[in-house]
Amino acid sequence: MGPKASVLDPRSRDVLASVVVAYIRSAVPVSSRQLTKGGRFDLSPASLRNAMADLEDLGFLTHPHVSAGRVPTDLGYRTFVNELMTVTAPSPEEKKAITTEVESEPGELDKFLHTASRVLSRMTGEVAVVSAPDSARFVLQSVHLTRVAEAKVLVVQVSDTGLVDTRLIETSEDYTGPDLESISRRLTADFAGKTLSEIQQLLLTGLMEEKVLFDEALRKALELGRRAFSEPEPGGEGEVIVEGTETMLEKPEFGKDLEALRRMFRALDEKARLVRLLSDCLMQPGLSVVIGSESSFTRETNSSIVAAAYGTGSRILGAIGVIGPRRMEYARIVPMVEEVSRVLTRRLKEEGS
Repeated sequence: MGPKASVLDPRSRDVLASVVVAYIRSAVPVSSRQLTKGGRFDLSPASLRNAMADLEDLGFLTHPHVSAGRVPTDLGYRTFVNELMTVTAPSPEEKKAITTEVESEPGELDKFLHTASRVLSRMTGEVAVVSAPDSARFVLQSVHLTRVAEAKVLVVQVSDTGLVDTRLIETSEDYTGPDLESISRRLTADFAGKTLSEIQQLLLTGLMEEKVLFDEALRKALELGRRAFSEPEPGGEGEVIVEGTETMLEKPEFGKDLEALRRMFRALDEKARLVRLLSDCLMQPGLSVVIGSESSFTRETNSSIVAAAYGTGSRILGAIGVIGPRRMEYARIVPMVEEVSRVLTRRLKEEGS
């Protein structure tokens, strides 16, 4: 990982923090003259150049070419995030806007998570990503089946946290309203309190039992349940929600480099890969910040991700975060991601209580 800021004297720490902040704001390599004009340092440009050269020798800074100023390395950003930055908490107005929008959304899972993602993207100016609860985390409270057309059934699954997931399925035969009411009651009685993964396994086992051959009502219930609780294909829509991809067009890192922009859009389109990235973030306690070379995704896209878990308080359901250039405003974005995560978790606890 390289040296930490603790090896630096106070002046070098201040210089490193100032270079990172200046580069985040301008996206232009930072020169000693630029720092001198800022008026923060009572040092000559030559002294600042020497301090910046020392930071470069230690791996905290680098420069794009011989005559340029310095830019932070991944180590420089990491040290800034871990040890040097002063976070800027969301304003009361921002907190109120987050709470109002997230808590006013109905409990339908897809709409609920899309709203949280849109709010986070708008508040940060970055791409927001949210992983939806997978089958291992969604615990069923009830299921409701409704006929909407011939051989088409609307499935409404309600989790123990109060979130609602809906899907439209096609059936091999047509069902009446009373039939579906009866099957809904039976599936709820048999599978409430179980995760979708457990339900899927129980349905497969049940369909292979001999008694199914002699009980038509049971066969219909199990077969319809198998379709109702089928899991989406890995990487399919619904596992991760992405909002604000257009923000990448406004970033100098991508606006001037079409190939970098293509790589980023391709990576954001690989939903299974995003799910894995967010799952890796959930393996870390608390909020996660992944910078540049620290993961294959961020290394390939020259980006960073800030992500936090959300859930019911007692159980983690997924992760929410932002993806942007390594030059993102960590001091503002880190507390913003934490705030949206807190609001999500509070809402889910209220839904489940």
